[in-house]
Amino acid sequence: MSGAERRAFQALMTLKHCTGNTRLAERIFGWGRYTVQLGLNEQRTGIICQGAQAACSGDKLWEEKHPDVAQALWAMADSYRQQDPTFHTSLLYTRLTAAKALEQLTAQGFQADQLPSSSTMAEVLNRNSYQLSRVVKAKPQKKLPETDAIFDNIHEKDGKILADEDSMGNRQVKRLSIDGKATVNVGDYSQGGKTRGDHRAAHHDMGCKEKYVPFGIIDENEGALYLTFGSSFKTSDFIVDSLMSWWKNTGTQDRAAIAHVQIKVDNGPKSSGVRTQFLKRIVDFADPTPEK
Repeated sequence: MSGAERRAFQALMTLKHCTGNTRLAERIFGWGRYTVQLGLNEQRTGIICQGAQAACSGDKLWEEKHPDVAQALWAMADSYRQQDPTFHTSLLYTRLTAAKALEQLTAQGFQADQLPSSSTMAEVLNRNSYQLSRVVKAKPQKKLPETDAIFDNIHEKDGKILADEDSMGNRQVKRLSIDGKATVNVGDYSQGGKTRGDHRAAHHDMGCKEKYVPFGIIDENEGALYLTFGSSFKTSDFIVDSLMSWWKNTGTQDRAAIAHVQIKVDNGPKSSGVRTQFLKRIVDFADPTPEK
């Protein structure tokens, strides 16, 4: 501590332990009694005394020496400002770098002798609350209050399924977990791998004309994975068509042992519980008889 902050602390300790006696504080703590007396007077009047060295010495800040350039810099930095994406704080960040700020100020006609160095410009922006921060997307909440209830319900359903067996020990309910993955572009693209020979890959995938949409089905009872690749989009029809393809490729004996199929989905836009086309197709998959 130094200056007024130190004198305020000395005055507080003198009042607390020395009953405001400056000579006793000098004898016990080794502080100068005139300094302690000044701290007591500052606490009593609320007027803070400034030393001549602190008030008159030292170089001024860049923004104080060049207020017109500083105003142009603040206006420029405000145009680059961005709110905290999580909205948990009121902090604002800027995407304006020191080098870019110098470049734009030079373009506005300010002379080189008016502008600081790149490192000084970074300090100017930081001390005036224009912190540089990485621009990120707003992150979704990882866990909702209803998450525990959802998984408790799933575990309860799974427990009933495990207990539902016939006298021979065969499972009567098949548990499936389904989900689609990111679209894969098909073409002469490099994924960072290595090859032997003179092979070249395209720089960009803008000319891609063929795409594969992977869709996975996991048999939770056996741990088996089934993959289906479509060539259009992940639609409700594609999801149910993949399920029907899995069912047709299941052996006749295995199908005869299945009484119910439990399907776990992510409730996305194509497989939501309010998606009419998905509900219609899934009902047809569950009961494909013509009369129903």
